[in-house]
Amino acid sequence: MTSDSLVRDDRNILNNLDIFKKILLGCSMYIPFSWFKKTVFKVLGAQIGKNVYFGPGSLLISGDFHNVILGDDVFVAPGVMMHVNHLSVGAQSTIGYQCLLVGDHLSIGSGCNISNRSFIESTYAPVSIGNNVTIAASCIISSHDGAYRQTHGLPMKKEPVSIKERAFIGNNAIILPGVVIGEQAIVGAGAVVTKSVGPKMVVAGIPARVMKNCANNRECNCDTR
Repeated sequence: MTSDSLVRDDRNILNNLDIFKKILLGCSMYIPFSWFKKTVFKVLGAQIGKNVYFGPGSLLISGDFHNVILGDDVFVAPGVMMHVNHLSVGAQSTIGYQCLLVGDHLSIGSGCNISNRSFIESTYAPVSIGNNVTIAASCIISSHDGAYRQTHGLPMKKEPVSIKERAFIGNNAIILPGVVIGEQAIVGAGAVVTKSVGPKMVVAGIPARVMKNCANNRECNCDTR
């Protein structure tokens, strides 16, 4: 599932789209009606559920739209860009204003809320988000390290990221490659998560550290403020 490409080349990806797809996608970008966008994506091969909404200025691009599945009642806010080759979004999930989703394999469960201006990068390794996950505004989730190691002749780190059911990611948090966020875990606002987080744990800080472990306390009322 991991891409063999050393560098993502968006220009080359777009140039490889045939003229028919380019015309349809161009029209869907600038025509603000949700029904029109859904019709275009379905014509190209995407599976779009009932009552799905695409806001004005939103756009969906895939190398093969047959690998795109959106469940019932998915809400895609205005200004969202989804450029993912293999994309699945579960029923009743929301993608907030001006979110950017790019990469090769990205799966988002049902009942998720990905808030405004969040960025999810799955180009070099898959990103998986479970059901009922909340990702607050302006978060960054990346399955690669930005290739900073290449300045020293080292290979880029690229490892899958997994966020389990009912986890909460606070505003402006950053999730780095190879991280697993356990079920019902809480990541505090502004945290930089470099290591996996166990179920029902609360982490915060740079780098993120365990602040509380609620795994053995059913009545725990966590607060990361």
